[in-house]
Amino acid sequence: MPKRRWIITGLVAGLLGLGIGATVVAAPSIAAIACPQCYGLSSVGDGVYAERDDETYRTIIAAAQRRIGDFYGERTSDARVLICATAECYRGIGGGGEKGQAFGRWALRLSPDGANETIATHELAHIELHKRLGSAFDAVPDWFDEGLAVLISDDVRYLGPETGGDRCLVPYEEAAPITDADWATAGPPGDDHKYLLAACVVSRWVTDHGGPPGVLTLITDLRDGKRFSEVQ
Repeated sequence: MPKRRWIITGLVAGLLGLGIGATVVAAPSIAAIACPQCYGLSSVGDGVYAERDDETYRTIIAAAQRRIGDFYGERTSDARVLICATAECYRGIGGGGEKGQAFGRWALRLSPDGANETIATHELAHIELHKRLGSAFDAVPDWFDEGLAVLISDDVRYLGPETGGDRCLVPYEEAAPITDADWATAGPPGDDHKYLLAACVVSRWVTDHGGPPGVLTLITDLRDGKRFSEVQ
């Protein structure tokens, strides 16, 4: 990596709070966040950088941001978005087999398969939640973070229709209780079953807690130092 990219990587890694080991692994991603142009990405406006100049990308991100604002009442995050039109580009900025990936509270990257409103909303939902939690971002279990992102993005792969009442696509008894250990081990690599479990439990939790206001209360409680197990 050129010296300029290493300098950029170090600066951004500090902002994102990544450790040295994680920084080495994520170096292309972090450097690309700081200098999209260094990786062949050009600004298409509104903090979106893409491999090709396509108005569709900005439209997708704007729609995803509206979804975030609609859920919370307002949007507090302002993420930089990197979008690749080819697999080669996505590998070049450190991407793997995922459709998209959020980085801390500041940025996300989208693969060619992930450049759509659902995936963009999912990743932006992670960023918004972490921004609102601040230093308490790690107080939320991974399964809740993922399930909430599925809910906010209204991902029909893992949720039933909103008009149908209970949105679980698996029996609730199968999904709950769920732990981070369950989340990490549910299904073989590439199996999306764990998203069905998390989406089921979180959609039920949000309904039982009065909708989005319940999530806002949870965030406030966690920022005040309470543990997730104490405020469910």
